[in-house]
Amino acid sequence: MAYSKPKPFKPGWIEWTKDDFKVISWCLKNQITMCVVPARSFKNGEGDFCVEIVIKGRSSFSPNYKKDEVLKKQKEYYYYYYDKHKI
Repeated sequence: MAYSKPKPFKPGWIEWTKDDFKVISWCLKNQITMCVVPARSFKNGEGDFCVEIVIKGRSSFSPNYKKDEVLKKQKEYYYYYYDKHKI
């Protein structure tokens, strides 16, 4: 029996703007980081990805999202934390 190489686990694609990079840059400077990771658990009808949110070393995970929406959600989280914590 031959071992087959697993398919890459990649999220969709979105276009980022200068404003997006400004918000992301602010978050990174303030120890707020996010990355798209494979879902922690799989259930029928739920997505394959989630967003890991790390704020000053404390990690939490978003709900699961489908491939074509997870990057949009990641962007929403960046804007949410930017708006919430910006002085």
